Amino acid sequence: MAPTNNLAFTAPLNPPNTPTRLSTSQIWAGLLLKCRSAETFVPAAIQSTTVLSDTIDPTTSNTVVVREVLFRESQQLVKEVVTAFEPCRVEFEQPDGSRISNVVSEGADGELYLTYIFEWRHPGLSEEELENALVRERRMSRQAVEGTINVLRRLVEEGKL
Repeated sequence: MAPTNNLAFTAPLNPPNTPTRLSTSQIWAGLLLKCRSAETFVPAAIQSTTVLSDTIDPTTSNTVVVREVLFRESQQLVKEVVTAFEPCRVEFEQPDGSRISNVVSEGADGELYLTYIFEWRHPGLSEEELENALVRERRMSRQAVEGTINVLRRLVEEGKL
């Protein structure tokens, strides 16, 4: 099995004193947009998205998007299968077995959270290289979650969600 970094980051979607509160329907619409246009939400990590197919699974009624994303830092083009489990989860699967989940959850008092869960596979990396990758991935996971929330809020304020 390839060396793997597993990590997650969570942030509140509507922290106290937020002037524009996000509804679950707005959040879901934004996550579906993110499936098709990842660079809109995580421009620091993803340069571009090309949708290869966009279908509804007849068995589950889940939206399934097959896309290619160009990662900014590595300039690597990666094909991903993205499955949306309305209204709470989007799963991204890469050919090397890496998986990313975007999860919307509700706290005990009804507050909403966005969590990104990463299972990054790194075949061929030494233990030291894997640790260095983990440092970058932790930073990126926080930026991805917080950046997505900021973009969701901006799109709502602009009337686009």
